[in-house]
Amino acid sequence: MAAHLKKRVYEEFSKVVQIPHEEAQAKKLRLSKPSKSAALHVDLCKATNSTDALQYLLQFARKPVEVESVEGVIRILLEHYYKETDNSVRLKIASLLGLLSKTNGFSPDCIVDDAINTLGNEKSHQVLAQLLDTLLVIGSQLPESPAVRLRLIEVACKLQLHDRGMKIYQIIYDQACRLLSDDYEQVRSAAVQM
Repeated sequence: MAAHLKKRVYEEFSKVVQIPHEEAQAKKLRLSKPSKSAALHVDLCKATNSTDALQYLLQFARKPVEVESVEGVIRILLEHYYKETDNSVRLKIASLLGLLSKTNGFSPDCIVDDAINTLGNEKSHQVLAQLLDTLLVIGSQLPESPAVRLRLIEVACKLQLHDRGMKIYQIIYDQACRLLSDDYEQVRSAAVQM
């Protein structure tokens, strides 16, 4: 009897139930809109000479750019700026940097350092003028922020413009006087230099 019960227990637990597996249709991924930064990168890589690159940049300037892709586009433009030898292409890239920094919802504080660094290496006067104009646009886009880094960048940007011979308005000097009583030494130092 015990053997019979044992056999019966094994029978109950050894039954295999197979559930029919339904084939799920494979999902296809596709982008609803191609990324602006990827498209620009491909276009600039396809350019065989500076004329082609300038044409691609002119076409790109006519198209609107979403806020999400502005930072990627700016990185690609800066990367191409450093590689480019033609002044007209660098001039257009500097112009595009200024236009892109005006995009609503984009904080241009991430490109200030790059824009300032490009000033030191540039030889063309036209490109320098455009870079200064871009820095002026970026400086006007930076709000008076409680963040120390942003305040420091703002004052340094205005100081750099002043050092380059740009006319500084009285309101900027008033802001510098207010920053003399700032909590942080670096901000006070930059305000004193102003």
